[in-house]
Amino acid sequence: MNNFFFTDFSKIYFLFLLICFSCVLPAFSEPGVSVFMYHRFGEDKYPSTNVTKEQFYSHIEHIVSNKIKVIELDELIEVLDSNGKFHDKAVAFSVDDAYESFYKVAWPVFRDNAIPVTLFVSTEIIDKKTRGYMTWDEIKIFIDEGGSVGQHTSTHLHMPLNNISNVKEDILNSHKSWLKNIGFIPELFAYPYGETSSEIIRILKEFDISHAFGQHSGVISSFDNRYYLPRFSLNERFGDKDRFQFAANAYSLNIRNFLPEDMFLTNNKKPSIEFSIINDLQGNSLDCFSNPGGIWNKQEVVNIKKDRVQIQLSEAYLKGRARLNCTIKLDEKWYWFGYQFLVK
Repeated sequence: MNNFFFTDFSKIYFLFLLICFSCVLPAFSEPGVSVFMYHRFGEDKYPSTNVTKEQFYSHIEHIVSNKIKVIELDELIEVLDSNGKFHDKAVAFSVDDAYESFYKVAWPVFRDNAIPVTLFVSTEIIDKKTRGYMTWDEIKIFIDEGGSVGQHTSTHLHMPLNNISNVKEDILNSHKSWLKNIGFIPELFAYPYGETSSEIIRILKEFDISHAFGQHSGVISSFDNRYYLPRFSLNERFGDKDRFQFAANAYSLNIRNFLPEDMFLTNNKKPSIEFSIINDLQGNSLDCFSNPGGIWNKQEVVNIKKDRVQIQLSEAYLKGRARLNCTIKLDEKWYWFGYQFLVK
């Protein structure tokens, strides 16, 4: 009888300690992973998708000289799949579209510095041997030398603006080309223009695609939507060394229960944007910027609960891509969350 009493009491006491322990400790705040996205290198005719050679070299020099941890996108996905946490601050690199300048200018630098990079390829562009792009032979060499590849559709289409049958046919054609030319279908996927919707995500699931990347700025944490992972897009305007360093050192602002759920705004162009913040903000205010009405400026942030905020847009979004960036400085570190809508 006494043994039973003490055994039962010890279980209750352990449960009590566990509850109290969880009450006083703040939620684990992840430093997160800053994923960078490039397109062209040293192609001055295309400043909106190009970084200069000098900008790119400064990025790599910063990574190497400061011994910043670099991980492969596959490693990032493994952490997400295992429901793990990103305990160490890290960065990762990706390149979209397989322009020839990547192969000639950037890949030798990545390779020689043992920095992993994933190349997202739109297959029809390569199939047609389009001028200014890599060839399948070059993509094979890139893979053999340690590079990794990902899907980027067949025709680089605006996915949410096409009907379901066209999108499915496009992905299927991409898969056929990968099998024919490389012998396998890459697991990772990146949306052309960073555009998606709830309907597009359902299609990806039908094709057993489990993760996908956008091109909205933000630091990835385990709380992020697996089908809408952010990447910092780099070009001549947003590719200076200072901006790169800021993004590389930024921490994840951990967000959950983001509304509206669909990234594709077809009816309401002035949505009520809400989300819960897991980080302890320590009484500091969150700053959020967006581009309603086509003008990028600060938006009003209203606390509707202790850990939940609402972004009250100054006016409706215009047709096209709309972005939201929220940052806060805590303990001398910057935390960053970004999002992108496509507005019909």
